[in-house]
Amino acid sequence: MPVDMSSYLEDRRKFLANRQTFPLDELAKYLGSWVAWSSDGTRIVASAANPEDLEERVRAAGEDFCRCVLEGIPDNDALLGGGLDGETR
Repeated sequence: MPVDMSSYLEDRRKFLANRQTFPLDELAKYLGSWVAWSSDGTRIVASAANPEDLEERVRAAGEDFCRCVLEGIPDNDALLGGGLDGETR
């Protein structure tokens, strides 16, 4: 099935705008998990400890897995961008 690029780009634009404003207290419920976002970024469709488990959960929720955006949500102990001494690896 060919991709409608203008529709795809519009979905990504909406996703980025809505994902940015998603409530942090709601997102905190998913620390250390993988989530499948709705294509517009307004809600989390499913979550799992491993990304491999998301497809089945998304389909069970009645959503199209191919339209969801997957994201790993770091836990409280995650350090993004390298070590404390400024080194990157």
